[in-house]
Amino acid sequence: MIKPIILTKGNFQPKDLITTVSESNRKIDPTRENQLETLWIEKERNAKEKGKLIYNGLSYRLNSLKAQNDKLFLDFGIFDFKTRECLPETQNYYETTEEYWRKGCHTLATVKTSDEKYLMVELSGKSMNKNPTDFLGGIMETEPAIKSGNDIFKSLYKELEEEAFILETDIAGSALKMVYINGNTNVGFYFEILLKITSEEMKERFDSQAKEIDIKSLKIMSRPEYINVLENHNPNKQFLATQIEI
Repeated sequence: MIKPIILTKGNFQPKDLITTVSESNRKIDPTRENQLETLWIEKERNAKEKGKLIYNGLSYRLNSLKAQNDKLFLDFGIFDFKTRECLPETQNYYETTEEYWRKGCHTLATVKTSDEKYLMVELSGKSMNKNPTDFLGGIMETEPAIKSGNDIFKSLYKELEEEAFILETDIAGSALKMVYINGNTNVGFYFEILLKITSEEMKERFDSQAKEIDIKSLKIMSRPEYINVLENHNPNKQFLATQIEI
């Protein structure tokens, strides 16, 4: 792993994000690239044996980020999940320079209810996500396509609804607070979300709905409990515990 790198911090709204999509500018090492298929076949075999979900879809990676005049100019490339997932397992990957890193994009959010509780999800262990408890959010996939700053926010809102049944109309306030390269060389778009509804209303709604196969339960915590969970989690979440403002 690497030490997380903050690319930008602020209080960004959709209008502040200018997006383009180009060819991926990830530098290719042919020797490393030739390892990917073998690693992926092994992952598929292990997933099948353990009854876990795995698929090779398309997602975005960050080609570049430039902050100028209170705007973020974001250029994305596209690559497959196989490359995204297997690249760090190639030989001496973490000894390479940034131009070789995967930089796969994902959203994640601190979600605070109207009664000042914090939400996370407990995972079932049936997906490739190895975390027992995680932020709400997910991989920034190419469907639906990201063509504007609003689409980046929509990418998160889609995950909030799928994972915790939070509707866009439930949101009282949202902001993109930080873009950073995490310890695994993926790029996190970290949001802070304020809800109009209480934790009890969220729990009742969540308990009454059919869940995604990889979601086990909704975790509702006080702020000290939330920070404690993050501080005792993996290094990426320990880093984020120091960044939360709400």
